[in-house]
Amino acid sequence: MEIRNVENAESLFRLTNPLSIAAQGVIPSPYSQPATTIISRVSLPLMNFAAKIAGAAFVCVLCACANVLDQSAALATAPYTIEDGGRIIIEAEVNDRGPFEFALDTAASISVIFDEPRTTLELQALEGQEVIIHGAVASGRFPLIRAARISIGPEVWSKARIAAMPRPAQMRSNIDGILGIDFLRRYAVGFSNHDRLVRLYAPGLLRHQSYQGWAAIPLSPQRVGSSAASLYFFNIGILRHQIRSIFDLGAGLNVLNWKAARSIGVMPTTYGFEAGDPVVGIMEATPKVSMLKAEKVTTGNVSWHNEKFAIVDLAIFETLELSDGPAAIVGAGMFTQRDFIIDFVRNRLLVNVAGAEADRVDRVASP
Repeated sequence: MEIRNVENAESLFRLTNPLSIAAQGVIPSPYSQPATTIISRVSLPLMNFAAKIAGAAFVCVLCACANVLDQSAALATAPYTIEDGGRIIIEAEVNDRGPFEFALDTAASISVIFDEPRTTLELQALEGQEVIIHGAVASGRFPLIRAARISIGPEVWSKARIAAMPRPAQMRSNIDGILGIDFLRRYAVGFSNHDRLVRLYAPGLLRHQSYQGWAAIPLSPQRVGSSAASLYFFNIGILRHQIRSIFDLGAGLNVLNWKAARSIGVMPTTYGFEAGDPVVGIMEATPKVSMLKAEKVTTGNVSWHNEKFAIVDLAIFETLELSDGPAAIVGAGMFTQRDFIIDFVRNRLLVNVAGAEADRVDRVASP
């Protein structure tokens, strides 16, 4: 296996997404009681189950009973687009107005509406309530608001308490907000690469079913503070090294910290590196960063090829107490090449595999 490093020149990629949001601490008014922590923007400490197998990426392979999930069982279906920064965008109505465009983000513990659509909708801040949002690069405090209804087709999220903040300068002007884990975990969420549809299923629908030709990657949920939302982690393998990774559909680019890069033999002076554009967070950006291409990235029996990673020690790694070891952020680009389903009930990611890979998966699953 070879990692092709690209030298200090201009890079093609940036993490244009807020790199999801870690919301920490709902801060009451100064006259109220102490702040209640609602953080959750972490997505890395491997699930307890995975920890029991010495941090190795554990992939369960499901086969036999059923073929493909019955698409007619979806509670709601919405087309999605992938914008230039790599984010998955769907349309939703807010208080029966819209549609508005929202990025889907599995590493955002709290959903967000940006100030311009918030003003249009005349959504008022909840008195004395703010939230600290940790982005990839910086943190800040923002007001909380309550939307009476956020709707995708017939599915309605009522009395949604979300954050309001300015739209990041680097983000496309027609993106109106972010739908995070507080919304997504209400469903099993399916993504179809072929017809570019997001399907929302009842959360328990997949609990007792298995699917031939699908590999299941266990997700490790981690809750921080008093928030009911969790962020999710799994392991990736590069050159036989296992690296704990945040599952971050809101990231437009994969990221390794320097400890992860060094663990696979990459050093700042390695020939062939490319100095990329800044990594852009929800509030600020880093200086230019190094880039590399990994010829093969694995999660158990699932493989991806020629994946690009920025190498940078982002502030979010320290916020999530991940800076002491190898860590990564895995963005939407790795997953939108295939059909996949996020099963929050069983904390797993189902990935549709095909051809020789499916044969290998099914052989491993067979007794």
